[in-house]
Amino acid sequence: MSNHEEKQASKREPMQAKLKRLMKKRWAVPALYLGLAAVVITTFIWLAGSGEDLAEERDSEFDIEYSGDLEEPMGDTDEDAVPVTSTNEVFQLPVLDENEVAVVGTFFDYESSEEDRANALIRYNNSYHQNTGIDISNEDGESFDVSAAMSGTVTKAEEDALFGHVVHIEHDEDVVTIYQALEDLKVEVGQTVKQGDLLGQAGRNLYNSEAGVHVHFEIRKDGHPVNPMNYMDQPMSALPTTDPEEAPESRGPEEAPEDVQMEES
Repeated sequence: MSNHEEKQASKREPMQAKLKRLMKKRWAVPALYLGLAAVVITTFIWLAGSGEDLAEERDSEFDIEYSGDLEEPMGDTDEDAVPVTSTNEVFQLPVLDENEVAVVGTFFDYESSEEDRANALIRYNNSYHQNTGIDISNEDGESFDVSAAMSGTVTKAEEDALFGHVVHIEHDEDVVTIYQALEDLKVEVGQTVKQGDLLGQAGRNLYNSEAGVHVHFEIRKDGHPVNPMNYMDQPMSALPTTDPEEAPESRGPEEAPEDVQMEES
């Protein structure tokens, strides 16, 4: 061993001896633990403080990007709710399968030919009356599903002695669709229906008994009936605006004009 190494060893021995004597004292170990604990606690506090500073800095950046109230929903809350029929719906025939039915009764139009007006008359109680809608029937004479021609709210759902089971559906813009001669009812007053929802089954009524099993369908704007076939696949905005005072109150027997008046033989 060199002289330098011997000197280093001689220096370490007194230090090791002092450390052993120090650890033998009763207060030495607790003091060591307290010192280590102090270091750990100090380190934890420093890390926690750094984390809070980072969080505050991040929140301040977020406040700059978004200054709104987090409790308020995003978007414009002042907008009115979208009505049921304010979508891009267009009128459809009130049946689930248009291929299974045919129009057997046409709308009475004063501007049509004399022959067409004569064909648009309904015989009831020994006289003929103007048809204020269309009549749809199955070629086989069997019943079929009747559905809502457009979304809306049911305002009438009842059985009528003359017209059979009747459903009225109210839409936007003072538009009402009417369904008569139903065999039964699948809806009730106050119910919201979507286009294509089942209303009932086609049936018979006394007013147009010659039509057999059918459904009578009307579209009324401001209380005035319009020809449904003119507005198939068109939105409600296509309907004409009429004076409510000139509109008939409801569908019922009406005398035909003189040029198409017919008597029961």
